[in-house]
Amino acid sequence: MKRLLIIILFILLGALDLSAKRYEIEDVPNVQIDNRYCFTSNPDGILSEEAVAKIDSICYSLREEGLAQVAVVAIDDINGGSVFDFAYELFSEWGVGSQSDRGLGILLVEAEREIRFLTGYGIEGILPDAICKRIQTEYMLPYFREGDYSEGMVAGVEAIREVLINGDLPPEEMEEWTTADTLAFFGLTSVCIVIVLILLVVVYVSSHKCPKCKKVALAKQESNLIRRRRGICTYEDTYVCSKCGASVKRKRQTADSSYTGGGGRGPFIGGGFGGGSFGGGGSIGGGWGGGSFGGGGAGSRW
Repeated sequence: MKRLLIIILFILLGALDLSAKRYEIEDVPNVQIDNRYCFTSNPDGILSEEAVAKIDSICYSLREEGLAQVAVVAIDDINGGSVFDFAYELFSEWGVGSQSDRGLGILLVEAEREIRFLTGYGIEGILPDAICKRIQTEYMLPYFREGDYSEGMVAGVEAIREVLINGDLPPEEMEEWTTADTLAFFGLTSVCIVIVLILLVVVYVSSHKCPKCKKVALAKQESNLIRRRRGICTYEDTYVCSKCGASVKRKRQTADSSYTGGGGRGPFIGGGFGGGSFGGGGSIGGGWGGGSFGGGGAGSRW
């Protein structure tokens, strides 16, 4: 009996080990080799059959239209290293893309809770890092956080198709304002207007208050230019209080509109963004058609 329990225990441990397989590059099935209509490697059943069929259909149409070659992989875990490095080596080994380098690799690693896009040089212009990141955060992660990897992956691939066909994602829908939102907006605007008016009154009072009788009765009587230097004019203004007759003199400075300057041209400060490329190697080949991957793409965790 004891021996039977030990055997059962080993069987269960083996089953647990299989259920959480840690993949090496060579362990991931390359479904495209066996069937040119398949683009989704889903050995652990993370994605539903319906999701795989829909993703394959989208990827096939993208390839036939010459827009991109897309490979999708969803696995339980990887055997060490970063998800980016694994994705780069995997899709490079497979040769995802064509001679125009229009390849896109999508890797989901459930145990790492990470999704990674890897873009070929040929589509980095239309699928820049920012767009890849937006697709992940807006279209995929909300589903992934709920454990719905199928819907999240389908939504992400559909968003990629939208960008490749139309050049951008659909504009974000503006939220409709409720009555409460409208009241809050006008309330805040009213408060800001009141604050500005109060500040204007304070400035006026402080500038027209007589230092002798404390009445707001100062009025400017005359203004004399006392100095002009290096594009700055200095004036002396005379104010007289209409209540007590006190005289107050104040100086102020303004820019001299007639000043033409005396120096030469200053140094030119400018520049631009230089060209360059991200990447880790040369060309890649394989059943997908061969191409080159750069460092483009994005990764997100949930």
